[in-house]
Amino acid sequence: MSDALAARLAVLAAWEPILKSADLTFGRWEPSWTDGNGVIHMGWYEFSPEADRFRLEMASAGWVQPVDWMAWAGSPAGRAMIGDPERVASATADELVLLVTTAIRGDRFSEGSLAGAHESGMLLAIARRAQALLSERPDQVRGDERA
Repeated sequence: MSDALAARLAVLAAWEPILKSADLTFGRWEPSWTDGNGVIHMGWYEFSPEADRFRLEMASAGWVQPVDWMAWAGSPAGRAMIGDPERVASATADELVLLVTTAIRGDRFSEGSLAGAHESGMLLAIARRAQALLSERPDQVRGDERA
């Protein structure tokens, strides 16, 4: 495993205690409202400062990549992994890139999906897998080409 990949994994793994904390507030839905002129303002998901920091750190550390995440998320392999946080326990570093990219980019198309990834335990499973990859033999970890 390259030093660059190890550093990227460490950034992701550092989120494990934060994501598992019962005190973490990932954000909240702001409700729709109608102003005095009858104009309806649609609601939105407001990320907490911690959630904003997560998104920024994942992008800065290279976990959000210009990959065809939509095609992957729609594939049988992608749907299976996205739908079952337990499958993340065997994910490669490349698959973690796809998972993180899908969760973060997907929120642009379906507001609240990143919060859903947190609520389902997917983000925690991803952080835990990053910790495990840091301790595995280098030949078991794929993903150095994106380092």
